[in-house]
Amino acid sequence: MAEEIVRDVLGRVDIFRGLTPEELLEVAQICSVRSYRKGEVVVEEDAEGDDLVHRGSVEVFIRTRSPEGEVRQTPIHHLWAGRSFGEMVWVGGGRRSATGRCVEDCFLLIIHRFDRLCERNPRIGYRVMRNIAEDLVYKLRSSGLLLRGQIKWQEGELGLWR
Repeated sequence: MAEEIVRDVLGRVDIFRGLTPEELLEVAQICSVRSYRKGEVVVEEDAEGDDLVHRGSVEVFIRTRSPEGEVRQTPIHHLWAGRSFGEMVWVGGGRRSATGRCVEDCFLLIIHRFDRLCERNPRIGYRVMRNIAEDLVYKLRSSGLLLRGQIKWQEGELGLWR
């Protein structure tokens, strides 16, 4: 099963770019598999959870508040096959920062105790953390652009930043 996961999934996930087949096999050995149907929530904002990479399509939402005080789910990102989520839990611990819902049926890998693998094999840790940093920069920039068009700031709310 591990070789199948490496070939079919991990080798196509951006955060594992640059790992050798042997290193990908090490990652596969700490994975378990889950599948979800279209419309199912796979992670919930503020929940504790496992670390996930996916094959399928997931829309990511955060809770926002309109100027009128209405709380709503605001989409911030759409992830396709080969993209990952859950990196902030890997890097900083804590709880989920967003909710993810399947846009189509999804195949998810749950990666358990990645920190222990990094301690055993620092090259894997370095390569993956570098790729995660690049991915988080991309997500932060795209989320910022999206939210700029959706948030209505109150007069004076941003101070000097207008």
